[in-house]
Amino acid sequence: MKIRILRNGLILSFALLAGVALSSCNNKQKQAEEPEVEVTVQEPAETTDFTVYTYEQKDKAVADAKAELDKLNAKIDELKAKVNDKSSELSAEAKAGYEKTIADLEAQRDAYKAKVDELENATQDNWDQAKSDINSAYNDAVTGLEKGWENFKEGVKDVATDVKEGTEKAGQDVQDALK
Repeated sequence: MKIRILRNGLILSFALLAGVALSSCNNKQKQAEEPEVEVTVQEPAETTDFTVYTYEQKDKAVADAKAELDKLNAKIDELKAKVNDKSSELSAEAKAGYEKTIADLEAQRDAYKAKVDELENATQDNWDQAKSDINSAYNDAVTGLEKGWENFKEGVKDVATDVKEGTEKAGQDVQDALK
């Protein structure tokens, strides 16, 4: 009786192990079939806090603000180039959405640039307000840029999914035609 229970236990254990092994093989096969879409975006490590500058550090604050403006311009130009590279794959609606996002980013960048000019012309009397204003405009521009990149990455993934689905459908149509 004990031998029969032990034997049945071993058989059950082997059956469970075989089931687990087969299911993991199927998962690996499914994972291998899915196309990988990689979009790399270099995120800023940290943002500049303009509120920490004293009036005596005005020249450094202005120089840092202009450097950040240059970085924003470069990132917007990079996003424009990426959208232009993918424009042939985008629907008219998606393309219009990206163009609106870029226009919004440029408006935020322009608002930030106006605050850079105000910071440059600030006096000791309005320094605290100028720092607060530029900090707010800078954070808005950086946040908008991050959202723009996220929208672009999602759009690229959607395009890749559409291409995959279209390819699968075409493959299925060919198989159906050969039957």
